[in-house]
Amino acid sequence: MGEEQRHIKDVPGKPARRFMSPFLRISLLLGVCLHLVGFLVFRVVSVPLPERVDQGAFVQFVSAERLSSGEALEEQAALFDTAPLFIPGRWNAAHNLRAPFRDLALQRFPFYEPEIDVLAKLQPERSLVGEVYDVMEPADLLALRFWDLFSRLGQRELPIPEIEPIGPFAEVRDVRGRLLQTMPVDLQGLAGQALEPAVFILRMEAEGRLVSSPSIYQPSQDEAFDALAHAWLRDARNTVGLPAGLLTIAIYP
Repeated sequence: MGEEQRHIKDVPGKPARRFMSPFLRISLLLGVCLHLVGFLVFRVVSVPLPERVDQGAFVQFVSAERLSSGEALEEQAALFDTAPLFIPGRWNAAHNLRAPFRDLALQRFPFYEPEIDVLAKLQPERSLVGEVYDVMEPADLLALRFWDLFSRLGQRELPIPEIEPIGPFAEVRDVRGRLLQTMPVDLQGLAGQALEPAVFILRMEAEGRLVSSPSIYQPSQDEAFDALAHAWLRDARNTVGLPAGLLTIAIYP
């Protein structure tokens, strides 16, 4: 059998018979099917490049003809300054603009020395007593109240009401800062004179009783006044009419 097959292969004019395994045939068939499905189903989509909008140049060249004819452009270049105080001339060191030599005759603000008189500006135009008593010339002395002897002739002098002296008082406020009431304070034996009020914080019950002793929140810089004010708040007769809740009491001297 082997000799016959070798004899057949050696015979000229007859092609050699080659056999493919079934597994190789199935693999080739599946590969061809996958390629056909890939070409028919899938498609390559290319992302287009972003479109670029043409913009003008940031720096533009100004020709000599346009610069000579544009007066507004020259004035803008000469007045360009970011400093709050602008004095045209060489004293202005906030910019470094150099005017061309051909525009020296067209400068809006030529170089000059600044004239600043601070003392003259500080003098008030009118005196503190008012323009009625301003004396500029000797004739103005006649308008003074010392020389005006007959201006009040025939007028009735109105009585000036006297202001009653105000003693120490207390302002009662809630936690929101609303003023609830104002009451007079009787501090017997006031030792010092405070310049600021003494602020206390206290909590009241519904029956008008103190929950705890008043605590000072802001002293008045006078220990004697703070001690008297604290003793006045601890007296139940002075706090019996206060509303319930957390209160802030400022006692003024």
